[in-house]
Amino acid sequence: MGKILGTISAEGFACCIHEDDDGRVHFVADADIDADGANGQNDQKAAYMADDSGSEFLANGGMKIKSGKVICAHAWARDIVVLGEDNEPKVFPDGIIASMTWFHHPGKALSDPSAYVDAETVPYIVVPPLIVQRTSGIVRGCKARVTWRNKSVDCVVADRGPTNRIGELSIAAARALGMGSSPRNGGVEEAEVQYELWPGIAAEGFVLQPA
Repeated sequence: MGKILGTISAEGFACCIHEDDDGRVHFVADADIDADGANGQNDQKAAYMADDSGSEFLANGGMKIKSGKVICAHAWARDIVVLGEDNEPKVFPDGIIASMTWFHHPGKALSDPSAYVDAETVPYIVVPPLIVQRTSGIVRGCKARVTWRNKSVDCVVADRGPTNRIGELSIAAARALGMGSSPRNGGVEEAEVQYELWPGIAAEGFVLQPA
């Protein structure tokens, strides 16, 4: 029979999150595009660049340019980018500012841009804390799937979003579904995208990481 884990009201719709008896979690929401983890590690475009030419706006990552230097405009930016010794975004070679995902590849330093899941090449989804807190299985690294207009793509749960937002997937996942994949202007505004995840079951090529 299953149960309802909770409801998140955001961006003009109310999203009811269901958990089936077999542990599958599913919901229908819109689709925002997440660029986090795209750090140029697979010869693809980086999410954030020091000159704001990345796939995502610096402002959407809580950053801004001041006197020619990228700084954190909001405190929460420090939770999503690799920082330098000055506690501001570190600029890597080629002007890349490395962004982080919730999932990090085992054995790699957290300061390594390649430690994170590349949004440009890996289909992944983002989940709110509510799902992590109310399911019994491990969510980070688990198997997921997104379906839109009769097309589906297998994914991994690689990032965690804010409490009041739901419905987000990586650039690669959006591209596989045929939807606009630009973090700046892509995605789907209507709540018509189905998200599924299987806590406790690792996605292919990934391991489960307890929260």
